[in-house]
Amino acid sequence: MFSVQFNTTDELPEPSPNLINQVIGQDEAVKIVLSAVKNKRHALLLGDPGVGKSMMVKAFGQLLEHSSEFKPYSLIARPNMKNSEKPIVDLIEGRMIEETIQTQNPKLMRQPPSIFTLLLGIIVSSLVLSYILNGLSDPSSKFAVIAAISVIGSLLVFLILFLNIFGATKASMPNTVSPADVKPVVLYECKKRPLVRASAYNTTKLLGDIKHCPLGGKPPIGTPPHKRVILGAIHEAHKGILYVDEIKTMPVDVQDYILTALQDKQLAISGRNPNSSGASVETNPIPCDLTLIMSGNMDDASNLRAPLLDRIDYKVVLKNKMDNNQENRDKLLQFIVQELKNNNLRPMTYEACCEIVKMAQLLSGSKNKLTLRLRQVSNIIKMANDIATGKELAESIEEMSEETGPELTVKPVEKPGEKKKTKKIMKVVGKFKPKKSEDTSHKKIVSKAPVIEKEDETVISLEHINEIVNTGIYSMTKQVAIDYLKNFKRYKNIVSNDVPKTGVIHGLAVLGADGLGDVTKIITKIVKSKHPRTNLLNISGDIAKHSITLASALSKKLVSDGTLSIAKAKGGLSKEDLDLAEHEIYIQFSQSYSKIDGDSATAAACLSIISSLLNIPLKQDFCITGSLDLNGDILAIGGVNEKINAAKEYGFKRVIIPQSNLEDVIDPEGIDVIAVTRLEELIPLVFELDNL
Repeated sequence: MFSVQFNTTDELPEPSPNLINQVIGQDEAVKIVLSAVKNKRHALLLGDPGVGKSMMVKAFGQLLEHSSEFKPYSLIARPNMKNSEKPIVDLIEGRMIEETIQTQNPKLMRQPPSIFTLLLGIIVSSLVLSYILNGLSDPSSKFAVIAAISVIGSLLVFLILFLNIFGATKASMPNTVSPADVKPVVLYECKKRPLVRASAYNTTKLLGDIKHCPLGGKPPIGTPPHKRVILGAIHEAHKGILYVDEIKTMPVDVQDYILTALQDKQLAISGRNPNSSGASVETNPIPCDLTLIMSGNMDDASNLRAPLLDRIDYKVVLKNKMDNNQENRDKLLQFIVQELKNNNLRPMTYEACCEIVKMAQLLSGSKNKLTLRLRQVSNIIKMANDIATGKELAESIEEMSEETGPELTVKPVEKPGEKKKTKKIMKVVGKFKPKKSEDTSHKKIVSKAPVIEKEDETVISLEHINEIVNTGIYSMTKQVAIDYLKNFKRYKNIVSNDVPKTGVIHGLAVLGADGLGDVTKIITKIVKSKHPRTNLLNISGDIAKHSITLASALSKKLVSDGTLSIAKAKGGLSKEDLDLAEHEIYIQFSQSYSKIDGDSATAAACLSIISSLLNIPLKQDFCITGSLDLNGDILAIGGVNEKINAAKEYGFKRVIIPQSNLEDVIDPEGIDVIAVTRLEELIPLVFELDNL
């Protein structure tokens, strides 16, 4: 299976710390995207979930950390004294130093006098008043001076008290600004070449925003606009890489902003919410000279607008399968070791690793391929580790009960001064301890050896992997399939290896993308009718009607023109029998509750119709799957291994599959697998011709 022999994965070398070496099966894509990053070209990664798109970008980010060409920079926001709704964002090259930020010197606000100033003024006024009164001899003049000063002093005291106690607002003093409202704000410090990740649907995170201020957004009550600026990922990725995932969720207006940023290499920030106080605020264009990498599933590219898609230089499609050879099996083993190491899991046995390879074959749908949807494989490994290190439910409940039970003792908390007192008391008590008797012959001497804790020898074995696979907890569709088969299989009227029957055949289908195979009984009845038409009776549910139409048309053609040897073997058909326009064809997918009938059932349906038309029984010891075209060729289908396993489960002796699917069969043991290419090859295999 592998190029190395081992008992457990502990014997294998540890994975490389470089993430670029941990990307499995995407060597060609890695080279292309690495060239794009090096030459500052934009790239689009398309592929199935779990094939390594995010892992690849994360590896590029690790490489960027060691870039020597990058120069640090900082982004600061400062107010615009001419228009407060247009804050200014500046880029400062080099390491940001506090002294480099030049604070503007606006006209400062006149602050009201303090209480100490008031007391000092009263004292000085009293001294001046005493001096003036001493120089006046006329009592009326003294009274007039005292009255005038008292009125002026009362007004001054009232004004000062009003400003200090009731708080006159800054708005009452025009053309004045607080020093705190004009201090620049550091928005972002970039010390290494950045790799910024953002989701396509989060507009604020991607493009930036202006915070809402419930107090109007203007000084002196509200927060000034330059302090409410939020940088977007597109600005933080300046001189680096911006990675945008899940492009299917990207709104059209966001695509327009990204297109503008790629064209102009700068983008202003404005309020995104029209009901916010930041809606009227917009900064100057902020530099965003970056390399854009976007990723999504195969069908997500249709969501991108053509102008933006044209701006993407590299469109890379990641593989979802790799060849099943020695080199790639070793790579899959490397992936297993990586997952065990990176997630701190228990080691895995050789047999369990071989089972993971078989699972990779099954998930790929072919024995000659291995899946590259490695996230699903990783989930199986993690869950197997949980089972290997887990305990029975009763043991877990018992442990939790012991931890929370009344036996749990709580250590009393000593006060700082009590610790020293306790030590002194223990010394005194030690002096009164009785001396040990020298005669210790009657006592048993027990030597206390150091306790050596045994290492946890738990490993992930083949049984743990099989338990995960059999329960299907790694896939929702497989769990649904298991539940369906468990509940309805015993109700299905399917008898394997029964006596030959006319118009009855057993087809094969798969429940769900990662589900299980199942056997479906197909029954056809043909009756004569005075009205020339063909009816397709669907009792079982939602079938592919175009497939049944094709099977019906093909069977009529082959029987009516006599090209099938089976018609000649029957001695030919009467003219009335050949007049198929006066026959009604009824087809039933018996007890097909899961809607699993479709294109792969056309071969089975066609044989069932032919059997009913010629009244020749079909053997019941086989299942068949395959798609037909109008030329009678049997075409490839999907899920061949799941279907073969279903035929085994029901106990059939034979299974008939398309020739093109033969190389995909992983485990043919236990059943006779027959591969065919044309409909004529099926006649001697499926019909009971001995009694003709």
